Amino acid sequence: MRRATIFIGIVLIATSALAEDLVLVNGTVIDGTLKARFQGNVRVRNGKIAEIGIFKPAAGETVLDMKGLIVAPGFIDLHNHSENAIEKNLGAISQITQGITTAVLGSDGSGPYAVEEFMLPFDEKPPALNIATFVGHGTVRHQIMGADYKRAATADEMNRMGQLVESAMREGAFGLSSRLDREPGSYGTTEELTALAKVMARYGGTYITHVRDEGAKVIDSIKEAIEIGRAAKVPVQIASIKLGADTVWGKTPQVLAEIDRARMLGVDVAADVYPYTEANLNEKDVRSFSQHAWVMIASDGGLGVERPGSAGAFPRVLGQYVREQKVLTLERAIRKMTGLPASRIGLKERGVLAKGASADIVVFDPLQIRDNSTPQDPFAVSVGMRYVFVNGTMVLKDGQPTGERPGRALR
Repeated sequence: MRRATIFIGIVLIATSALAEDLVLVNGTVIDGTLKARFQGNVRVRNGKIAEIGIFKPAAGETVLDMKGLIVAPGFIDLHNHSENAIEKNLGAISQITQGITTAVLGSDGSGPYAVEEFMLPFDEKPPALNIATFVGHGTVRHQIMGADYKRAATADEMNRMGQLVESAMREGAFGLSSRLDREPGSYGTTEELTALAKVMARYGGTYITHVRDEGAKVIDSIKEAIEIGRAAKVPVQIASIKLGADTVWGKTPQVLAEIDRARMLGVDVAADVYPYTEANLNEKDVRSFSQHAWVMIASDGGLGVERPGSAGAFPRVLGQYVREQKVLTLERAIRKMTGLPASRIGLKERGVLAKGASADIVVFDPLQIRDNSTPQDPFAVSVGMRYVFVNGTMVLKDGQPTGERPGRALR
């Protein structure tokens, strides 16, 4: 036993960030499916998970000892705004240090309609993490209506917007996004959004929306999003769900009841929450939203976005809501960061630790993980994340970036 321990230590020191064939041993595995944690090993080969469970490493395999650490799927951020900065910041340090291995861009109606043109540079010069994108309602509306957008669209304009959405979906967009509380999206009617969602539905996408009102009319706004999903027969994701005015604080049960009621009636609706209060949301409501079975965690930030979630959203939940406040179990929190968001947009090979899945893996210390970012210092990196693997390549080692960029532009 003593000899084996020494061997593992020596291999760990010599490990290359590019190691394709390796085994993570002795970790506490949480697989992203809500199954109870277990002690076991994870074998990675050629960028995929080759085996998971109790087994012995083979001769010649690189072995990393994960005793005392959590081994989980890489985090999937469904609401990430790094699109304007990632091309100049391919290392994405503030993202990988909080465990994000896939950033889904183009939320809030801002996603590109020329998806292939947007993605091509990342094929040629990959980032450290995977990226995906939505096509934006605001983007296609601006393209078709130009400066004359402060009105309802005509049938012809909706048809031409639909053609852009269809093209974007064919080029690999994962769905349609909207932001209805700001221009130009705020002038879009329910009819217009339903028509575009129906086009998107032909390609299996998800409709993600920042709803029209988060104050006095928040319930009506949630109902509008649900109606679009019902009419278009598409999954609906309510982005950054919140009660954005003190006059509606404490009405979380009523909002969540609308989601529950819709799901009982067959509408596939879910949401994500930003785990900070500086966005005009109180702490009790954040906790209540985060506990709901169909509300997941998202940063609503990203590279260059000056808010604490940009560098700390996921460690904040693991440190504050799991370890300190015990609002969530670790299994439930991990599910909200991995398997659940993956399922919302059809990422079948990511979000879980399972044989054959892409080897997007995070390893963190459950006693140390926490966010450091604040409104005054929004880019302070988190601590406690020990290793991060993207497509089987190590991008974070002993808490430090390796400089590797194995991410993929997902379509």
